[in-house]
Amino acid sequence: MKLLRRFAWLSLPLAFTAATTVAKQEAQAPPTEAPIPSVPIIRIVGAARPKIPIALPAPQSPAGARAQEVAGTIRDTVRDDLDFSGFFSIVPEEYHKLVRLDAGGRIAFKEWQGIGADALVFGALGPEPATLVFEGRLYDTADQKVLLGKRYRGEPDQARLIAHRLSNEIVQQYTDQPGISLSRIAFVSQVGKGKEIYVMDYDGARPKRITANGSINLSPAWSPDGRQIAFMSYRSGAPELMIINHEGELAKAFAQQGGLNSAPAWSPDGDTLAFTSSRDGNAEIYLLRLADRSLTRLTHSDAIDTSPAWSPDGRQIAFTSDRAGSPQIYLMDAGGGNVRRLTTEVSYCDAASWSPQGDKIVFTARVPGGFDIFLKDLKTDQMGRLTEHANINEWPRWSPDGRHLVFASNRTGNFDIYTMDVDGSRVRRLTRGGNSYSPSWSR
Repeated sequence: MKLLRRFAWLSLPLAFTAATTVAKQEAQAPPTEAPIPSVPIIRIVGAARPKIPIALPAPQSPAGARAQEVAGTIRDTVRDDLDFSGFFSIVPEEYHKLVRLDAGGRIAFKEWQGIGADALVFGALGPEPATLVFEGRLYDTADQKVLLGKRYRGEPDQARLIAHRLSNEIVQQYTDQPGISLSRIAFVSQVGKGKEIYVMDYDGARPKRITANGSINLSPAWSPDGRQIAFMSYRSGAPELMIINHEGELAKAFAQQGGLNSAPAWSPDGDTLAFTSSRDGNAEIYLLRLADRSLTRLTHSDAIDTSPAWSPDGRQIAFTSDRAGSPQIYLMDAGGGNVRRLTTEVSYCDAASWSPQGDKIVFTARVPGGFDIFLKDLKTDQMGRLTEHANINEWPRWSPDGRHLVFASNRTGNFDIYTMDVDGSRVRRLTRGGNSYSPSWSR
């Protein structure tokens, strides 16, 4: 029991790993936690940006139920992508009937403006039966001009992929930043007695199991180029770091030793993995240079140091440590020096993650009744609480654009994967059934 209490602050997957491997902690009593100062919790909300009203009428399509179904899938997927982005407000479909359709193909721009559409997307599905061909056009209704015109080709089952590509280009047209609709989320899900790694689209569609070893596989982490996933696996009987590439090939990350090798985190350049290992007898943070498999130990503490997370510029690493009595988030330089404590206002913190812009860190912290997700603004030093449920909300990870978060929660009973906007609003459930943990959002 002492061992389980000692590691209660770790996220669920890592708690299992630590509890089964770091046996030397068994005889230690839990440290006395220092009082946490009472400070106001402020919800951090970014500056409001007016949303662009956009209309997406039904695409033109050849006759036939299958063609109309594909055209509808593309339109609905683009609509959902643009709505999720937060940059657009979708003009209600029932307003479309107020706009007259010109038999000559001319667009009634003023009428589209009249129902509130500043932007307009028209699509047309090509007649080729063996190949999916879709043409999408984006119009500015005020200037009455084409902003974007693209023809997309793909296999017949790639309707969603084509829709995501169009959505990304629409977002980039208005923001000069790439959209995130083609990004993916890796996560752990219970399969019988084992835990396997899955990958799904950012919106929860097309989940695919990518490990099938019947063992315990935990803590997936995408490489910066989105072509590899590092994770911890018990497939050989001991917790080892593994890497799976885009072709599904598995490889050990390095010649491993010690009871615990877990919580991998890729450096921004993809050349190095930070991870936790007990190879020297205690849970410490190490760096693995992938080119030559050389190891560098970063932390030297009698406490547990775990859950490393790189800053976007590669100069700093956030991590969890209980060196001051209770688990808190610390920062250190990428070489291991200049260690300083980040969190003081809340207790039992873990699973830090940097925003892509490097100005915010999200993490999990204990609250009465469970665990919630908090955000620390590094510029203002303000703390924001993003979830407020008497449950467990954990393992927050950023979307590539820094506007959304993915996390795990048991708010409905089982653990599932959810997304929310960075201010805690617009929570969406992505998985259903079983138990799913430890999400990681590809770049």
